[in-house]
Amino acid sequence: MNIQDNQIASVGNSHSEDELNAVKKIFASLLLANKNLSLYPHGHTICTNSINQFYAHLITFLQGYRTLRFEIERDSIHSRGEVISSGLPEEGTMHFSLFRDGMRWLEFMDGIEQKEINDILLIINKYTKLSAEPEGDIVTALWEAQFPHLQYEVAEFSWGGDQEMENSISDLASGKVEGVQLREKNLEKPEPPSDPAIDHAALAFSREERIILQEMIIREEEADLTSYLDALLDSLLQHREKENFSIILEVLSEEFTGSLTRRDFIVSLKILQGLQYVLEICKPDIPWAGPSIEDFFLNASGIDSLSPLKEVWRHLDSTDAGILGEIFKLLKPQAIQTLVSLLQQPQDAPVRQMLLDSIIFLASQDLRPLESMLNSVDDKVVEKLVPVIVDIEGAQSARFLMKLARHSSGRVRNEAVRGILKRDSSRIRDIFSMIDDQEDSIRQLVLKHIGQARDYVIEDLLLTYLKKTSFSNADGNHVIQCFRTLGRCGSSRSVPFLREILLRCGWMPGFWKAGHRRGAAIALGTLDIPEAEQVLKRAGRSLYPGLRGIVRKARQEL
Repeated sequence: MNIQDNQIASVGNSHSEDELNAVKKIFASLLLANKNLSLYPHGHTICTNSINQFYAHLITFLQGYRTLRFEIERDSIHSRGEVISSGLPEEGTMHFSLFRDGMRWLEFMDGIEQKEINDILLIINKYTKLSAEPEGDIVTALWEAQFPHLQYEVAEFSWGGDQEMENSISDLASGKVEGVQLREKNLEKPEPPSDPAIDHAALAFSREERIILQEMIIREEEADLTSYLDALLDSLLQHREKENFSIILEVLSEEFTGSLTRRDFIVSLKILQGLQYVLEICKPDIPWAGPSIEDFFLNASGIDSLSPLKEVWRHLDSTDAGILGEIFKLLKPQAIQTLVSLLQQPQDAPVRQMLLDSIIFLASQDLRPLESMLNSVDDKVVEKLVPVIVDIEGAQSARFLMKLARHSSGRVRNEAVRGILKRDSSRIRDIFSMIDDQEDSIRQLVLKHIGQARDYVIEDLLLTYLKKTSFSNADGNHVIQCFRTLGRCGSSRSVPFLREILLRCGWMPGFWKAGHRRGAAIALGTLDIPEAEQVLKRAGRSLYPGLRGIVRKARQEL
């Protein structure tokens, strides 16, 4: 059955609107995967992701509908008579490449596996553009691979699956099918019977035709730009004169910034990846090539080169964010200055996370650009960046966190202390002095961590603090919390100090402030050891009602 028969048969069985949209989405992801395979080496992250995306869309569709057939014409792709994609029959387009090689329809079946999809896409990509002396074609390659979940019709006979294997082999052996013959047959145009009269109204472009024409122009421009970049990068490998090398790098530098302005991030990434490859090839043989390319990356990481991102940042989508994440990781740590400024713009959570991940990646190579940048931005930005520094390993970032723990902003100090304790809870000794911070939230944070375990060193620090610090009446609650924490981290070594506060001159008002006596009673109760209990019992039997009341309230509170 030929393509016309298929279309007639499908008139009563056309796609629903949802089904048609799903088919168009699948075909769009197929085109994207094919394009990425032509731009990047197989196995690259972008290729892998786009192939996985196509496979995911296809599998979801096949689970509901079992099969998906694309009908191929010279200038379009159909499914059940509905146009899925169309365009001029020109070299490099998928519909023309498949039609040229004799394909009339292509059908994916339920059960198809990831490896089959990978191999099918590699075959289609390999033979999309016809070389001067072709060594094969799409049809022959698919027939040789014998994919179990792919069927197709070629010219006036059908290949694919086990059902028609014997006929296929017979046709191939008898010489009925040859790649060049198929191309010549399909590229032949029937002679028109006569020249019809020109209808000038019919020559006007419809809205849909104008859209298609614009898409064709964009595709052509992209193809030209890709070839242009490939030629420039090849020139770096072929013409190894320093002067020419510098000129080409200048051109690439301008194109890199221009591609950011146009939001053509694929081009930006291609330039950086291409130069990374050239660097690896040339560095051993050409001593001056390495520094020249390193200078390119340094300039590309500067404020001027990356400045277009500030204008286009609010228009980013998730796809742009993914590509930009790849771009930023190829830059130098100097790019941090621009990335930090972008962090201040409104953005979706995935974009912000990509930006933070990129800053962490770059700062892990060299923390100095981030450190100098934080000295010139407002406190809100510094607060956002503290978690970034926490995730950067090494002694330098730890020292930087200690510096931020003394920042003028209480919110920054709070984040820094949390970060220090998150990285290493034993560092509480290093920030013990913040027990006296002017921010109550920081004092509470330090005391909470101090009181998590018995520790002689912390006990001594806290005893010294309580003995030597002059507290005001406004510090009453803080004093109570310090004594409570002493009971949690202390030992019998604290009992003499607490006994003296609670019992000495208990009859003399003001000898010890009420907050201290209440705190001492709470600390003794919290210690929960025999020596402390003896002191509390003695105080509870005191002749002084005020002292008995302190002990009674402390026991109730505990």
